[in-house]
Amino acid sequence: MSPEHTYTKIQIRSLLNLQVNIRFLKKVASAALFHEQVHKDKEVSIVLVDNKTIKQLNDKFRGISEATDVLAFPLGGEFSSTENLLGEIVISVERAKEAAKEGGHRLKEELALLVVHGILHLLGHADEKKKEREIMRNKEGKILESLGIKIEI
Repeated sequence: MSPEHTYTKIQIRSLLNLQVNIRFLKKVASAALFHEQVHKDKEVSIVLVDNKTIKQLNDKFRGISEATDVLAFPLGGEFSSTENLLGEIVISVERAKEAAKEGGHRLKEELALLVVHGILHLLGHADEKKKEREIMRNKEGKILESLGIKIEI
């Protein structure tokens, strides 16, 4: 079964006046879930925001009063109404544009990286410690490579 047809409950919303390839981002999210062997339907919400919004969220939920590139909010539980709800990923498109420019690649590729990064966080991966960060970077690289995306991570 291909990753594109496995996960149909991926919702993407842009709170910005910006053209985004929603189909591509859904494909990226599906590939990340498929790569991590999540073999049942999961619901994921991805929201594209500006630096002001992500800064507010980062301050409210992490106590860090600065913009960041991506935040992940795991959700769901044991109740039948939420058992398939994996969580929500919030991405700052402004930060993604900056990172893409710094990294010498396109915004589309940076957004793909941030979607994968967010999915891995929803699945319980951390990147606070060096070893955890190495594991996540390795997984991100493999998932992006499976999509034909080669960027320096």
